[in-house]
Amino acid sequence: SFTEDGIDSVGGATALFHFFKQEGGTHFFYTLSIPLIIAYAISIGSALILPNIHDLRFFAHLQVDFDVVLITGIIWLTGDFTSPFPFLYNLAVMNGAILLFYRGAFFTAGFSSLCYVALLTWTSAFHYGSSIPASWSLLMPAVLNIGSFFAIAGLGGFLASKLSDTERLLKEKHTDYLDLEALKETLLQGR
Repeated sequence: SFTEDGIDSVGGATALFHFFKQEGGTHFFYTLSIPLIIAYAISIGSALILPNIHDLRFFAHLQVDFDVVLITGIIWLTGDFTSPFPFLYNLAVMNGAILLFYRGAFFTAGFSSLCYVALLTWTSAFHYGSSIPASWSLLMPAVLNIGSFFAIAGLGGFLASKLSDTERLLKEKHTDYLDLEALKETLLQGR
């Protein structure tokens, strides 16, 4: 399941955050374990219902959206503006490109941007008393991150569509090859 990428991200973020932040209490462990347990439950549930789903495109959208929400939670847990994990949105955008091509990649980039801006606006209002970050040093990384979401969406969508075209051509060539082999066998039998 594609949620495994998100689960690995949560586990890695939890480990790194715990390593760098000296909390030490069991409450901290339980707080970070809740998202991980929820992610595993969703992954198990999706593995159980995946064989019964006929519209895989819709399921792919749900999966990528869940990854974006999960990444937003990781960023919130690991420091909002100072979190080192906004790059994880790029992985979700690449998943969107692989699964859903251009449209999915740009949809994921847009949804990632909305989630990231909403998180930063909410935490800015909570920490700084305003909806605008305290300085350019906090705003510029956010702008650069959002720009990277759309740059990766464009490149990922392009590469995914080229890969799809190449796969289609290979299937056509394989069909042509099989037809040629059948013709050769017919000619050899007709001697």
